[in-house]
Amino acid sequence: MLRLILLLASGSLAVAQQYTISTVAGGAPPATPVPATTISIGQPKRVAVDAAGNVYFSSANAVFKLSGSGVMTLVAGNSRAGFGGDNGPAVNAQLNAPQGLAVDSAGNLYIADSGNHRIRVVSSAGIISTFAGNGNTPLGGGPGQYNDGGPATNAVMHLPSGVAVDKSGNVYIADTGDNSVRKVTTDGIINTIVGDSYPGFLGDGGNAQNAELHTPSDVALDSSGNLYIADTANAVIRQVTPAGVITTIVGTNAIGFAGDGGPALKAALLAPVALAVDSSTNLYIVENGDSRIRKVDTKANINTIVGTGTAGFSGDGSDATKAQMNFPTGIAVDSSGNLYIADFLNLRIRKVSSSGSISSVAGNGVLSYSGDGGPALNAQMNAPQGVAADAAGNIYVADTGNNVVRRVSKAGAIAAFAGNGTAGSNGDGSAATGAQLSAPMGLAVDASGNLYIADSQNAKVRKVSTSGAISTVAGNGTPGYGGDGAAATGAQLNTPIGIAVDAAGNLFIADFSNNRIRKVSTSGTITTVAGNGNSGYSGDGGQATNAQLNTPTAVALDGAGNLYIGDTGNNVVRLVTPSGTITTIAGNGSAGYSGDGGPATQAQLVNPRAIAVDSAGNVYIADGSTLVRQIVYPSGLITTVAGNGTRGYSGDGGLAVSAQLNGPSALGLDSAGNLYIADAGNSAVRMLRFAGSTISIGSVVNGASNTAGAIAPGEVVVIYGSGLGPATLAQFQLTSSGFVPTTVAGTSVVINGALAPVLYSSATQVAAVVPFELTGGKAQVVVTYQGQAAAAVSVNVSPTSPAVFTANASGSGPAVAINNQKGGASVNDAGHPANGGDVVTLYVTGAGQTNPASVNGKPGGDGSAGNPFLLPLLTVTATVGGKTATVQFAGGAPGVVAGVTQVNVVVPAGLAAGAVPVVVQVGTTSTQSGVTIAVSGN
Repeated sequence: MLRLILLLASGSLAVAQQYTISTVAGGAPPATPVPATTISIGQPKRVAVDAAGNVYFSSANAVFKLSGSGVMTLVAGNSRAGFGGDNGPAVNAQLNAPQGLAVDSAGNLYIADSGNHRIRVVSSAGIISTFAGNGNTPLGGGPGQYNDGGPATNAVMHLPSGVAVDKSGNVYIADTGDNSVRKVTTDGIINTIVGDSYPGFLGDGGNAQNAELHTPSDVALDSSGNLYIADTANAVIRQVTPAGVITTIVGTNAIGFAGDGGPALKAALLAPVALAVDSSTNLYIVENGDSRIRKVDTKANINTIVGTGTAGFSGDGSDATKAQMNFPTGIAVDSSGNLYIADFLNLRIRKVSSSGSISSVAGNGVLSYSGDGGPALNAQMNAPQGVAADAAGNIYVADTGNNVVRRVSKAGAIAAFAGNGTAGSNGDGSAATGAQLSAPMGLAVDASGNLYIADSQNAKVRKVSTSGAISTVAGNGTPGYGGDGAAATGAQLNTPIGIAVDAAGNLFIADFSNNRIRKVSTSGTITTVAGNGNSGYSGDGGQATNAQLNTPTAVALDGAGNLYIGDTGNNVVRLVTPSGTITTIAGNGSAGYSGDGGPATQAQLVNPRAIAVDSAGNVYIADGSTLVRQIVYPSGLITTVAGNGTRGYSGDGGLAVSAQLNGPSALGLDSAGNLYIADAGNSAVRMLRFAGSTISIGSVVNGASNTAGAIAPGEVVVIYGSGLGPATLAQFQLTSSGFVPTTVAGTSVVINGALAPVLYSSATQVAAVVPFELTGGKAQVVVTYQGQAAAAVSVNVSPTSPAVFTANASGSGPAVAINNQKGGASVNDAGHPANGGDVVTLYVTGAGQTNPASVNGKPGGDGSAGNPFLLPLLTVTATVGGKTATVQFAGGAPGVVAGVTQVNVVVPAGLAAGAVPVVVQVGTTSTQSGVTIAVSGN
């Protein structure tokens, strides 16, 4: 029960950061309008065609339109995976792995926003909204969990991947993860029309609602209203008639390829994932397992019409049956019989004319590269895994997936700086832009402005001089380990990832697969400075060269010459002193996320991938796939500075701790102290800017009612402000004497000169208990964090200021209440109402002084000998539903910090069923209005 107060008082916590976040490069969709074959379109998922012949396709967390003239424009999504933007312009919205598309007769575009578990719709005016799905997924298998029979926007879906619309405007959804097909009628009501939600293969010849599907991936309709389903895991195509009868029309339930030239029912299919039906009722099937398109004609015979069955890219300008595709995922057919295919791994939209000739109509075959010569914010990148800044303010980005390094000028323009985009290792001695790189990763800039590149797959480190010429400074290009004590260019490296340069010009290399850190001196000689080559975790306190490392990925240096190592496989950060001694400075070796506000060595990390050290000695760590954390110098305490722990792309313009990251893989600092993050999964570079650490108090509110007013002795209060504590919420730990402490994570609260017990601390709010010795009419409240004190705030003082804790921590709505009934205790809510005569326990704060006198921070007694109940000095009364209720007991909640009062009330008889108001009065002061409990009416 001692932790209950934290639940009650912190529900409205607004976590903040001392850094703001923004994007400085990448993360954008292709700049449009643009000729579609000249641009990267990513990996297209699905296609659709409207009545005018425009082609729509989903890719890169966006949807694009291809006009008949070959011009591509963005119609929905900003390429940043997430959910947002409803009721605004679709081009500014966030989508998450959109798949199936459909266009109705009015020009509305329906999008299966698969990762968001929703169907979105873009009106003909370009405004986006949610059409179906509330974003939740079912709790488990079986029907009855999906909110059928009600508004589609309240429905539960799971990874919907296909969508179709009939001529009446009804929308059909392949609810893939739920093994069903849903239908939304024109009145907005949703129902399941195919499948019982369990994966299986049965039901042919009967009612489709009783059938079983297995991972249905797409739906299509013919002009007669027949519904076709790509029953992917069953390797069949099912048909549902307008009368609701289901049958299999293609496939035998055997996975493979067979049957061309014969009846479709005898054919074998290999991963049928998408469908289209033409005006003559010919059915087209995308088999992405063998990179084919097959056609079932009106006589129910099947044949391959596109693809050879071998994945690849070939055939444009010739017969489609001789062409190669690579993992196609979508198909559409226009009114002229032309087919459009999402050729996923070929990064193109292919068109098969009605005469059978194939061509590419969108995509240049490059996954994600564009924007050179323009604003970096409009550029496309591919999984950047290196970032560094020079003294002039230029930012260098290892665009790893594109095999180039790009430079963002101080003015924000982006350009290729090294690498020609083709993986390879040539070009030394010439211009860096003409050279080949292979998966460049770590970057570092020396004092003279030379750029060093960890050319990871070439097992080299390359250098680009200030004149733009490229050379190799370490590694002979043969992966392995060797060469220490000799010229670095003759040595072997094995997947170098992170690099750093010290003030003297020495180069340090995280030699990942060798489990070592190598050093190249200014004379060009290479040595090992950490790691004995054996994967493991040992050696702290001894010489670093005798220690074991486990796939280190990062190195960084501070001004004192200390070397920091991201010992990734060991989930720790280690430090090597100039004398060569190694220790662990962050992480306890156990993968996880914990420890903010405490010593970094006691925290959990997950594969720390990158490190940076600022001029003040603070250490920044890319922790796992969603966070950046900081070791504060000199305290050694750890805190989160960016990321909310959820993968995604959001938060720009706000506090970094509230933002989403997706695979931070490299960190870099500029001379102003701005921190750059290579956000690989978002193909972007983000920047953290220090937002200042001024500590200030904004307001002091009752922890139960969440409203400001006079404070009372023993009242739980929440203090809002900025800079009040660590970036991430830190909770109290009991002292050795069993008391709530007066300091949490460096935060303390003083009220009229007395230290208050602190329940939790964060940057924007602190919860504390007003000391019981408080008297007088005014009080001064001061918060101090890490030695910095906020300006005092004056508040009024009252003998009592009671309020009831509520379940949602807002101060209104259902109370935190316990039913004490014959069958046992239960939480009072609509599903568990109290009966007349039942005793219900409420929790109140602000009841004032007690007998015996309460001791600050000490939990309330349980009434046993030597541990008496803390009884309020003033009389406690209550009303429930407007009727006087007997107060059976009012006293300090046993085991909960002094200041929380338990009030047991007897529910009056004769109350109407439902939520009824409850008010507690201490002396002459009543608790807030709007608090309720549920009663049965019995």
